Amino acid sequence: MSRIILSEGVGAGLTLGACTVMLAVLGLTPRLSWIPEIPLLGAAILVPVLVCGLSGFRAGRRRRRLLAGALAGGVAGAIGGTVGGLSYVLYGKPPANVAVGLFLGATGGAIAGAAGALLSRRASRARVWPTGERS
Repeated sequence: MSRIILSEGVGAGLTLGACTVMLAVLGLTPRLSWIPEIPLLGAAILVPVLVCGLSGFRAGRRRRRLLAGALAGGVAGAIGGTVGGLSYVLYGKPPANVAVGLFLGATGGAIAGAAGALLSRRASRARVWPTGERS
């Protein structure tokens, strides 16, 4: 795996892990049960998709490969999913959540990363020159 893929994936994974811990504390702490679930669920879905997609976009743009984006997104998703599973375990949930989080994070992250890399390819083709002409 190249340094670009690892740096993009791990950097995004650490960001995603921090967001996951924050969402886990907000969603699983009994004293914070007054927080509505719908915004938390929306954030729990949108944040990983956006972070993994951005990781894939950046890796895909730098490496010019769709696979690079999928791998970077998969690494980011695996880190975020593992942190999410560990957060659940710390709140008394079954340890199987770690394996499920790892698998779903890596799979979903790879899909979002590939979509991001695909968007980076389209964005690079649609560059507009200062004269208004397309490249």
